[in-house]
Amino acid sequence: MNSKIDLYIIDAGNSLIKLGVCIKGEIVSMSSFNSLALLKQELEPHVPIALSSVLNSNFKEDLKNVQNPVFLVSHQVKLPFKINYLTPSTLGIDRICNVAAISKTNQFTNRLIIDIGTCIKFDFLNDKNEYEGGSISPGLKLRFKALNLFTDKLPLIEISEKVNLIGNSTGSSMQSGVQNGIESEIKGLISKYREKYQDLSIYITGGDAHYFDLAQKNNIFADEILTLKGILEIYLLNV
Repeated sequence: MNSKIDLYIIDAGNSLIKLGVCIKGEIVSMSSFNSLALLKQELEPHVPIALSSVLNSNFKEDLKNVQNPVFLVSHQVKLPFKINYLTPSTLGIDRICNVAAISKTNQFTNRLIIDIGTCIKFDFLNDKNEYEGGSISPGLKLRFKALNLFTDKLPLIEISEKVNLIGNSTGSSMQSGVQNGIESEIKGLISKYREKYQDLSIYITGGDAHYFDLAQKNNIFADEILTLKGILEIYLLNV
């Protein structure tokens, strides 16, 4: 066993399973897997696992069969912020972890997280470190699939790295509508939050965030391992 590794952090999302390797309380590497079988091949036995999963219970039970103690993140464990959400039992674990990651950053200010993945999630943490909620809408792949599934002739197309404003084919028109539409949606919601809240810091994360020119300006910060950082924060608070 690699004695230097003291914790594995696993974020099991709808699209990928992310594995963070932690040494002395710091995440030193991150990798992604398409299946639990591939993930298991990377795990050294007896190293503790901190798990956040939006997948079904079968995944959690299967992971418990490995030779590693598993700490499961939920809304019932100790959290570094207060939840004002009306239905905490239905609150996505990934959203909880994202909020935990920034709960000790820019304290006494308002903070907004935008997670661009399978779904586009906005999560708001106020200046009293209270989680208020946010919004959820379909992400890139869901919107492309919906156009294909609910029409007779529109094809299923791929996400494009570069999208024109005016599409000159059916495919490029769909890309313009979906990808430019999402960017406008995100920027519009950011404007609404900024109108309502002062001293707002914004954090961007998620697997599809790189398709949009949003970060590193106007007090917006990108962090691709934000969810993993939140899992670590919650684990350290509890264990």
